[in-house]
Amino acid sequence: MQMSLPILALVAATLLPQPASAGCSRAIRVPASPTGYSVIVQGNSVSGVIPDTLRELGAKAGCTFEFPVMPRARMAFQFLESGQADLMVPASRSADRDLRATFVPMMKWKVELISLKARKLAAHSVQALLAQKNLRGVVVRSYSFGDEYDALLRQLEAERRIDYADDLASVGRLLKAGRADFTVMAPAIFMSSLNADPAAQALLAQLAYQPLAGLPMTESGAYVSRRSLQAADQRALHALLNEASRGVLWRYFQQYYPPDMLRFAVVPH
Repeated sequence: MQMSLPILALVAATLLPQPASAGCSRAIRVPASPTGYSVIVQGNSVSGVIPDTLRELGAKAGCTFEFPVMPRARMAFQFLESGQADLMVPASRSADRDLRATFVPMMKWKVELISLKARKLAAHSVQALLAQKNLRGVVVRSYSFGDEYDALLRQLEAERRIDYADDLASVGRLLKAGRADFTVMAPAIFMSSLNADPAAQALLAQLAYQPLAGLPMTESGAYVSRRSLQAADQRALHALLNEASRGVLWRYFQQYYPPDMLRFAVVPH
């Protein structure tokens, strides 16, 4: 039995190695909450380092992204609890999150103690901070900067010495008003958030930053859902996110973050 040339060509094509990823089967849902220059929200418009990186790499890989705007706490709930989100990015790595999704590292952030210069705190370690029982902190609800950070918050919660705000701008207002003595977070994220808010820009010059022994740099990147995504889409997103570390992510960091903020970040390039 003889086969025609078109049929032979078709058979041969099926025997060739196939690409590992042919893009995404549907639009990928990535909830967006203001996160400094990493994620900038203006009304329903979303830009910044992370959205711009995803859009550029997605165009090449055959993936499109939706960025519904919501508070950070709702973002965490939709991704970790209800399965309504496909990616959580940027996100710091923690043991609890690792149980629910797959982490793809993209960068590292320095995490420091932030307070007003006028009342600069004499605390250079986590233990020293915890020992000063008169001090009260404020952080953004659902933020995590690693397991050590989470352990610090649990201890402060047990002592009723921590308040939670809905966003970074609110943290700044509470510090300025004297209703909190300190926050602990990535300085670059906090600085860029205040800088983007005309009402909060004046606070930048009043802030003091200091490392805390016991809080290492936090590994940050993206969590890929194992719940909402089929296996092929998970593989496509892994490949896309790994590609970001080959220069695209760094290019957008340089575009959005000034040098005085970049010193708090380690980005592959």
